[in-house]
Amino acid sequence: MQEKLIERGAFPEIEVGRESEEMCSLARSFNGFANSTRLSILLLLARRGETKVGDLVSELDAPQPRISDHLRCLSSCGYVQVRRTGRNAYYSIADERVLEMLRLGDALLRDNLEHFETCEEGKRGY
Repeated sequence: MQEKLIERGAFPEIEVGRESEEMCSLARSFNGFANSTRLSILLLLARRGETKVGDLVSELDAPQPRISDHLRCLSSCGYVQVRRTGRNAYYSIADERVLEMLRLGDALLRDNLEHFETCEEGKRGY
């Protein structure tokens, strides 16, 4: 089984290591998915399509500046795009691969729920 999971020559352009610029960039690319508010925003946009910032604020019951900060992060990662009409800003998913990541994360969670629960229990001891 393990041999099926190993992809020989995978990602040869990425230098491995904590100080590797490529590795740090790759790690930052996951930041959009690593925060519950940003992940919630992405899921809402995936479900609803283009959504006004005020609607995200209401749905998430969070201060508008905090939602805007998270949207800036998601935008700088290239995960969402904005359309402005007057004073209103409407956000939507910018890249189909974001939806793929959300689907993949959901599938991993569902298939490995008992492992994630154990992982969370072990995390408390650190």
